Amino acid sequence: MLSHLILTVDYSDNWEQAIKQLPPLLERLRTRRLTLTYVVEPHTRKHIRDSDSAVESKLRDLARQYAEHWGVDTDYEVRHGFVASCVLELARHHKADGVICCSTHHSAGRELFRGNITMNLARMTRRPLLILPVEAQPSSPQSPVFLATDGSENARRCEELFQMLTSDGQEGRVVWVRPDDAPPEADEVDRLVHDIANSKASVHARILTGHPSRELLALIRDSQPALTLIGKRGSTPEDQFPLGHTAETVVRESRHPVLLVP
Repeated sequence: MLSHLILTVDYSDNWEQAIKQLPPLLERLRTRRLTLTYVVEPHTRKHIRDSDSAVESKLRDLARQYAEHWGVDTDYEVRHGFVASCVLELARHHKADGVICCSTHHSAGRELFRGNITMNLARMTRRPLLILPVEAQPSSPQSPVFLATDGSENARRCEELFQMLTSDGQEGRVVWVRPDDAPPEADEVDRLVHDIANSKASVHARILTGHPSRELLALIRDSQPALTLIGKRGSTPEDQFPLGHTAETVVRESRHPVLLVP
């Protein structure tokens, strides 16, 4: 499935809290290899802890620890530049299946200066992006997997991954939020959602009505899924936004893990 993932590292307390969610998700995604990376940014004040040798030593220790405790092959690389572009270039170089980042919610002032790394990755990525919010706790094996879909062609890859994630009897829910002003074609999406749900006994359909991102976030908050899959862009025209409005809102505000699928 997502056999090789790039894991971004930043060593903050929030990052260490968020990363605790990762082991059960790696098992669900059938991940067998992690490449850890720390990006030294050009505008940060340099301390001894920012030297390549110090950063590499920390990454080596983490890689050894994760290989031992999580049962995955690990390696690591130090990069220099802007985080999002460096991480995505590393993923391209290794032909990785996706990227993992922790949404650590930097302060407004720092975000204004640095930009939000999670959102930059979400807007730029052409590979699946697993986002781990700081607030979430590790999921249990019984926690369901959500597929948020609008039935568009852009959601097809997302639906394929969901089918694989629920292939072993894992509980899943296919979620579609019909806008209040939904066109007649929305009935076709209803049928698609039920078709996906009916393909497996462990998968169920959930059709809601209202504002898509608001309803979806409320359902995630109340149901606490292990993972929510959402396409990077739904019916939003590509020349207007690099990331669909619903996907951007869910990535930014969800307090449970999200897998953004281009």
